Amino acid sequence: MKVEIKKVDKLKRILKAELSGEDFVNERKETYKEIGKNIKVSGFRAGTAPLEILEKHHLKVLKEEFLRKMLPAYYEKALLEAKLHPAGLPRIYDVELTDTSLVFTAEFDTKPEIELKDGDYRGIKIKEKKAETKEEEIEKVITNLKEGIKKTLNKDLTDDELCKWAGYADIAEFKDAVRIEISAEKLRERRKKIDSQISQHLLKTIDAALPQNEVEHYHKELVNREIHNLKLRNVPEEDIEKYKKDIEDKLKPLAQDEIKLYYILEAIARKENLNAENNLGEVVLGFLLSIAKYE
Repeated sequence: MKVEIKKVDKLKRILKAELSGEDFVNERKETYKEIGKNIKVSGFRAGTAPLEILEKHHLKVLKEEFLRKMLPAYYEKALLEAKLHPAGLPRIYDVELTDTSLVFTAEFDTKPEIELKDGDYRGIKIKEKKAETKEEEIEKVITNLKEGIKKTLNKDLTDDELCKWAGYADIAEFKDAVRIEISAEKLRERRKKIDSQISQHLLKTIDAALPQNEVEHYHKELVNREIHNLKLRNVPEEDIEKYKKDIEDKLKPLAQDEIKLYYILEAIARKENLNAENNLGEVVLGFLLSIAKYE
């Protein structure tokens, strides 16, 4: 395979690949034969028509199926030879397939190469706030429950009736359960705030060029998700359309930050030899928290 690379800007690349020679010809013929097993040819049993007959009557189908099946593999092989790591899907064009060769061009963004210093992510200062549950918070939950039940039963419940309604033997046991629920929610919020401190520090401290095609694709995904949620909440179509531009503007910085954060976390995982292939965020954030400085 002959591969040529053109550098358009910091991340964008144009790859031109050419395959030819005996190995390619043999692979093309074998793939055509495999495809031909599912093509009906008059006068022949399924899968028995000679290659020449298949090419004579069904060349267009053979070429289309060959490219659908083999082009992604050739693209991956070209990337390996060029030692390139793409971000997102490529735009493949100028595809020319003949009996003896295949030529194609692929345009894509590469993943950003992020240079990290230990001080960029080690020893991040975390401002910690204790998650405490106050008695008045428990009483507020109980009051709200009583008011909600009253709308159904049209009567006030005593503390004893309320705890039994909720499945507890006495009010003390019920209050303990409420305290646990409130504490669990506060701990979740505490972790979110700490994770946010880590993320904001990384985004502010570390520079990274972003693959714009990937940012645009993710931005569109976020917008579609937000619009879907609005529809689920029965927001009128005309209101959604009216504020669509505002939604797009609001979510664009978020798309940029989340793509940038992903590549920063990936770079940290690579530098620290962390096995984070399937849960990048959880593993790297956990690692960063383990070496952070809590204030």
